[in-house]
Amino acid sequence: MIIIFAVAGLYGCTETIDLDLRQTPTRYVIDGLITDELTQQYIKITTSVGFYNSDTIPGVSGADVVVSDDAGNEYFFQETSEKPGYYFAEFEGEPERTYNLNVTLNNGETFTASDKMYFMPPIVDSLIWSIDEKEEKDPEEPGLFYSLKIYGKEPQATKDFYLFKFYRNDSIQNFDSNGIFFADDELIGEFIYGLEAPAYYRQGDTGRFEMYRLSRDAYLYYNDLNNVVNGDGGMFGPSPTNPRTNIKSSNGLGLGLFQVSAVEKQMIVVGEGE
Repeated sequence: MIIIFAVAGLYGCTETIDLDLRQTPTRYVIDGLITDELTQQYIKITTSVGFYNSDTIPGVSGADVVVSDDAGNEYFFQETSEKPGYYFAEFEGEPERTYNLNVTLNNGETFTASDKMYFMPPIVDSLIWSIDEKEEKDPEEPGLFYSLKIYGKEPQATKDFYLFKFYRNDSIQNFDSNGIFFADDELIGEFIYGLEAPAYYRQGDTGRFEMYRLSRDAYLYYNDLNNVVNGDGGMFGPSPTNPRTNIKSSNGLGLGLFQVSAVEKQMIVVGEGE
């Protein structure tokens, strides 16, 4: 695509500049999560879209999706008819095992990935709610002035990486749409004292906190993704690049993350059990 426009110059002169905005080849984005819970584990396969394409991101149907572990177990994922491109299999991941993903599209293209599930020690001691008195005086919405905080202790013997998710009534919460909450244990420190949810709650809401232990590769992916999403786009900032990925393919067109994580969860009803 070629866009031509004029730029006003010194003394009223204009200069025509041609920008070459040809689209790059379609990329396949694979997003998967395997946890240590007995649940419907999922793999999502979509394609990239053009910069000016505001339509829904298309799912990729008809793929063969298999996950195996280093103990010889295989799990075959089935696509759901309700969400094209979403594939599910029910099983329970096992900490300290390495899981391998193999995806074959109906056009013959193949993608692989590997990630290890590290043991999640008990870290979270409590999830509590409290009234934010300042927010109570002028809430963004009526009743939306309860905060949630996490307390706990992180073992410092090993180098660990984590991803955090806060939910309100099953809806993930951010103060803004760009929030990605992750950290290594050096940033967290040994004592987690009042890690606050990035949103406010109402009385009666169900609040849930999830803490995923990440491999280093997954941590680097989220770090890169955060830099891309939250980069200021200034002329002195680094050029945006795709996040480092563990998705491999012969054609080099794979993006995304195959994440394998043990998870710890806490839940509370806001306004109860003070």
